[in-house]
Amino acid sequence: MRYQERQINKKRPASPLSWMKAAVLTALFILFPAFSAFPSDEPPLTLSTAVREALENNPLLKAGRMRVRAKEAAAASSGYLEDPSFKIELEDIPKDEPLNISPDNAMLTRYTLSQGFSFPGKLSLKERIALKESLKSASELKVMEIEVITGVKEAYYGYSFLTESIRITGEIKEILSFMSRVAETRYGTGQASQQDVIKVQLETTLLTNELITLEAERDVSIARLKSLMAGPQDSRLPRPEAALKDRFPFDPDEVVRKALAEGPEIRAMELELQAADLTVDLMQRDYYPDFMVGVAPVERDGRFESYDLMFQMNIPLWRGKYSGRVSSASAEAEAMRAMLSSEKNRKTFEVKEAAIKAEAADRVRTLYETSLIPQAELAFESASRNYQAGRIDLLTLLDSERALKRARIEGLSSVFDYYKRLSDLERAAGVLLFTDAGGAGGNTASGAAFAAPAAKRGMR
Repeated sequence: MRYQERQINKKRPASPLSWMKAAVLTALFILFPAFSAFPSDEPPLTLSTAVREALENNPLLKAGRMRVRAKEAAAASSGYLEDPSFKIELEDIPKDEPLNISPDNAMLTRYTLSQGFSFPGKLSLKERIALKESLKSASELKVMEIEVITGVKEAYYGYSFLTESIRITGEIKEILSFMSRVAETRYGTGQASQQDVIKVQLETTLLTNELITLEAERDVSIARLKSLMAGPQDSRLPRPEAALKDRFPFDPDEVVRKALAEGPEIRAMELELQAADLTVDLMQRDYYPDFMVGVAPVERDGRFESYDLMFQMNIPLWRGKYSGRVSSASAEAEAMRAMLSSEKNRKTFEVKEAAIKAEAADRVRTLYETSLIPQAELAFESASRNYQAGRIDLLTLLDSERALKRARIEGLSSVFDYYKRLSDLERAAGVLLFTDAGGAGGNTASGAAFAAPAAKRGMR
């Protein structure tokens, strides 16, 4: 405080009533947050809105959808026969007119139309293999969608956590500003040393430094969220929704079952195995011949007086060549079967691990909400009253303030860590288990996610 203000405080010593008023104000700062970096009338950005826009606009997902369409088109075209062929043969063209190439200048003209046919079953096997590849591509798209959704959730949780951390740190800074005025008042009345005033001002400066760091981290989370949503980086995101409070109980064994039964990664490998088994069947059909049939009307002297019929087949004489192909396809199928079994084991472990971490995060969150934060708030309120009464020194009060700030920030972190663990569980399972977590899939109304850049207002 400036020198003139100190002189005024020296002339007006604080009364016991003012200490009581100060204690009440301190409690109000703790119990009724007021620090905010966003306009209060601005509609919040919900998680469901962020997820929806990411699914609609993310270029990686757009590319995946195009690949699925390409595979579907390829599968639809694989069940057709090869194109028929048409051939014209001119026989006995006179030597004295070698360049007069036409049916009228030939003694005999044969028009041949032929069509090739695969051995029965080959064409349908090719079509089924292509269909499996198409379905596998669709499962891989689902894997990408899960990855984008969980990525959006984690970025949104980080954005929300840092926004709340900035708010809490701002509240603590306001409390310290109030404590600074109390210390200056006590210094003005000779009840405290100037060192107490300097300590509080130093603590306030350190919190200002923390706010700068938190705001930078928040901007990084915003940039990541915009990238996943495919939004322009110079747009401004609305504030996130209020702090998340819901809990989502789950059965780890049921999550494992859903992961193995519905997970797109497992499904993609199962489809690849089915395609490999069908390829073995297709290679075994190579032991049987393919066919070609044709008809050839014959023109003599401008009249069609006869026609030829043709039947052609290949002879799969070199059996060793086809046996090698069957052995190769069989080995590939067995390798894929072993890989599928390994993937199921790995998936079971990953889901179990994620479930254990999510349950542990829930217990830590409960501990902060029911014990650590209330105790820290009571300790700070008591320390504030005792300091104003002169029963403790400023260092003890500052230690209580640091403990309160740490408890509230870590308690908030435990909530968002719990939601991140749920997101990790969904990523591990490959299934959206908590579609209403934090508003995703809910009915909360909100406006557009991106707004035009606003000068010096809200978030960048």
